[in-house]
Amino acid sequence: MQIPFTAYADDCTVRGEIALGADRLSDLLSSTTEYEVKAAAFRALDDGRVVEADSVAILRDDLCMVVASGPRGRADRRLWTRQHPVRARVGPYTVLGYLHASPTIDPMRTTDRRAIVALTNCVVGYAEGEADVWVENDTLLVNTTKIDVLETAHHEDLGLAAHVHLPTKKDPRAKDLT
Repeated sequence: MQIPFTAYADDCTVRGEIALGADRLSDLLSSTTEYEVKAAAFRALDDGRVVEADSVAILRDDLCMVVASGPRGRADRRLWTRQHPVRARVGPYTVLGYLHASPTIDPMRTTDRRAIVALTNCVVGYAEGEADVWVENDTLLVNTTKIDVLETAHHEDLGLAAHVHLPTKKDPRAKDLT
Protein backbone atom coordinates (compact mmCIF):
# COMPACT_ATOMS: atom_id res chain seq x y z
CA MET A 1 0.00 0.00 0.00
CA GLN A 2 1.36 3.43 -0.98
CA ILE A 3 0.80 6.28 1.49
CA PRO A 4 1.65 10.00 1.35
CA PHE A 5 5.13 10.85 2.59
CA THR A 6 6.04 14.31 3.89
CA ALA A 7 9.36 14.82 5.68
CA TYR A 8 11.69 17.52 6.95
CA ALA A 9 15.41 17.09 6.22
CA ASP A 10 18.35 19.29 7.25
CA ASP A 11 18.29 21.32 4.04
CA CYS A 12 14.88 20.66 2.45
CA THR A 13 11.35 19.38 2.82
CA VAL A 14 10.36 16.19 0.99
CA ARG A 15 7.01 15.10 -0.46
CA GLY A 16 6.15 11.89 -2.23
CA GLU A 17 4.77 8.41 -1.62
CA ILE A 18 6.18 5.46 0.29
CA ALA A 19 5.24 1.78 0.35
CA LEU A 20 4.00 0.89 3.82
CA GLY A 21 5.45 -2.50 4.72
CA ALA A 22 4.42 -2.42 8.41
CA ASP A 23 1.30 -1.86 10.51
CA ARG A 24 2.04 1.86 10.73
CA LEU A 25 4.54 4.40 9.45
CA SER A 26 6.37 4.77 12.78
CA ASP A 27 7.09 1.02 12.81
CA LEU A 28 8.53 1.24 9.29
CA LEU A 29 10.70 4.24 10.17
CA SER A 30 12.00 2.57 13.35
CA SER A 31 12.82 -0.78 11.76
CA THR A 32 14.40 0.37 8.49
CA THR A 33 17.27 2.76 7.83
CA GLU A 34 16.59 3.37 4.13
CA TYR A 35 13.28 4.22 2.46
CA GLU A 36 12.29 4.32 -1.20
CA VAL A 37 10.19 7.40 -1.93
CA LYS A 38 8.34 7.54 -5.24
CA ALA A 39 7.33 10.75 -7.03
CA ALA A 40 9.62 12.69 -4.70
CA ALA A 41 9.77 16.48 -4.65
CA PHE A 42 12.52 18.19 -2.64
CA ARG A 43 11.99 21.87 -1.71
CA ALA A 44 15.19 23.63 -0.63
CA LEU A 45 15.10 25.66 2.57
CA ASP A 46 17.63 28.23 1.37
CA ASP A 47 15.74 29.46 -1.73
CA GLY A 48 12.59 27.37 -2.21
CA ARG A 49 13.69 25.71 -5.46
CA VAL A 50 12.09 22.32 -6.14
CA VAL A 51 13.89 19.23 -7.47
CA GLU A 52 11.81 16.21 -8.49
CA ALA A 53 12.65 12.53 -8.98
CA ASP A 54 10.61 9.48 -9.97
CA SER A 55 12.11 7.38 -7.19
CA VAL A 56 14.81 7.99 -4.62
CA ALA A 57 16.31 6.18 -1.63
CA ILE A 58 16.42 8.28 1.53
CA LEU A 59 18.32 7.33 4.69
CA ARG A 60 16.72 7.75 8.12
CA ASP A 61 19.83 9.67 9.20
CA ASP A 62 19.02 12.30 6.55
CA LEU A 63 15.56 12.99 7.95
CA CYS A 64 14.72 15.14 10.97
CA MET A 65 10.98 14.47 11.06
CA VAL A 66 8.24 12.74 9.09
CA VAL A 67 4.56 13.64 9.10
CA ALA A 68 2.56 10.62 10.27
CA SER A 69 0.15 9.28 7.66
CA GLY A 70 -1.53 6.01 6.86
CA PRO A 71 -3.15 3.64 9.34
CA ARG A 72 -2.68 4.04 13.10
CA GLY A 73 -1.77 0.38 13.58
CA ARG A 74 -3.36 -2.31 15.69
CA ALA A 75 -5.57 -1.06 18.50
CA ASP A 76 -4.55 -3.94 20.80
CA ARG A 77 -0.90 -2.75 20.75
CA ARG A 78 -1.63 0.83 21.83
CA LEU A 79 -0.50 1.89 25.28
CA TRP A 80 -2.03 4.43 27.61
CA THR A 81 0.20 7.51 27.83
CA ARG A 82 0.20 11.04 29.18
CA GLN A 83 0.78 14.11 27.06
CA HIS A 84 3.65 16.42 27.98
CA PRO A 85 4.00 19.80 26.26
CA VAL A 86 7.50 20.16 24.78
CA ARG A 87 9.60 22.50 22.70
CA ALA A 88 12.25 20.88 20.54
CA ARG A 89 15.02 22.03 18.26
CA VAL A 90 15.41 19.39 15.55
CA GLY A 91 18.02 20.40 12.99
CA PRO A 92 16.93 23.78 11.55
CA TYR A 93 13.35 23.34 12.84
CA THR A 94 11.59 24.49 15.99
CA VAL A 95 8.79 22.18 17.07
CA LEU A 96 6.08 22.75 19.68
CA GLY A 97 3.86 19.81 20.51
CA TYR A 98 2.98 17.03 22.89
CA LEU A 99 5.30 14.14 23.69
CA HIS A 100 3.51 10.99 24.80
CA ALA A 101 5.04 8.86 27.54
CA SER A 102 3.98 6.24 30.02
CA PRO A 103 2.96 7.79 33.35
CA THR A 104 5.71 5.86 35.14
CA ILE A 105 8.72 7.20 33.23
CA ASP A 106 10.42 10.54 32.67
CA PRO A 107 9.08 11.77 29.31
CA MET A 108 12.37 13.46 28.43
CA ARG A 109 14.15 10.07 28.63
CA THR A 110 11.98 8.40 25.95
CA THR A 111 14.36 9.72 23.32
CA ASP A 112 17.16 7.62 24.84
CA ARG A 113 15.41 4.34 24.08
CA ARG A 114 13.73 4.92 20.73
CA ALA A 115 14.90 5.80 17.24
CA ILE A 116 11.59 7.54 16.47
CA VAL A 117 9.28 9.38 18.88
CA ALA A 118 5.87 10.84 18.12
CA LEU A 119 4.79 14.40 18.88
CA THR A 120 1.13 15.33 18.48
CA ASN A 121 -0.72 18.60 17.86
CA CYS A 122 2.51 20.09 16.55
CA VAL A 123 3.59 23.35 15.05
CA VAL A 124 6.84 23.32 13.05
CA GLY A 125 8.68 26.57 12.42
CA TYR A 126 11.54 27.12 9.99
CA ALA A 127 13.03 29.63 7.59
CA GLU A 128 12.57 29.13 3.87
CA GLY A 129 14.58 31.73 2.04
CA GLU A 130 13.68 35.05 3.67
CA ALA A 131 10.28 33.89 4.94
CA ASP A 132 9.40 32.27 8.26
CA VAL A 133 7.13 29.27 7.77
CA TRP A 134 4.88 27.72 10.43
CA VAL A 135 3.13 24.44 9.63
CA GLU A 136 0.60 22.64 11.82
CA ASN A 137 0.65 18.83 11.91
CA ASP A 138 -1.50 16.35 13.79
CA THR A 139 1.41 13.98 14.43
CA LEU A 140 5.13 14.17 13.69
CA LEU A 141 7.53 11.24 13.89
CA VAL A 142 10.84 12.69 15.08
CA ASN A 143 14.25 11.11 14.50
CA THR A 144 15.77 11.16 17.99
CA THR A 145 19.34 11.40 16.69
CA LYS A 146 18.48 14.81 15.20
CA ILE A 147 17.06 16.34 18.39
CA ASP A 148 19.40 19.10 19.56
CA VAL A 149 17.20 20.44 22.37
CA LEU A 150 14.15 18.92 24.05
CA GLU A 151 12.63 20.89 26.89
CA THR A 152 9.38 21.18 28.74
CA ALA A 153 7.02 23.79 27.35
CA HIS A 154 3.90 25.31 28.82
CA HIS A 155 0.40 24.89 27.47
CA GLU A 156 0.40 28.62 26.76
CA ASP A 157 3.45 28.15 24.52
CA LEU A 158 1.37 25.79 22.42
CA GLY A 159 -1.45 28.30 22.18
CA LEU A 160 -3.73 26.32 24.46
CA ALA A 161 -5.50 27.57 27.52
CA ALA A 162 -4.24 26.10 30.77
CA HIS A 163 -7.76 25.99 32.13
CA VAL A 164 -10.77 25.29 30.02
CA HIS A 165 -13.69 27.54 30.87
CA LEU A 166 -16.95 26.06 29.70
CA PRO A 167 -19.96 28.32 29.71
CA THR A 168 -22.60 27.08 32.08
CA LYS A 169 -26.27 27.56 31.58
CA LYS A 170 -28.19 28.43 34.74
CA ASP A 171 -31.61 26.99 35.24
CA PRO A 172 -33.88 29.78 36.52
CA ARG A 173 -35.84 27.19 38.52
CA ALA A 174 -32.74 25.85 40.32
CA LYS A 175 -32.41 26.44 44.05
CA ASP A 176 -29.62 28.84 45.06
CA LEU A 177 -27.45 26.99 47.60
CA THR A 178 -25.06 29.83 48.36
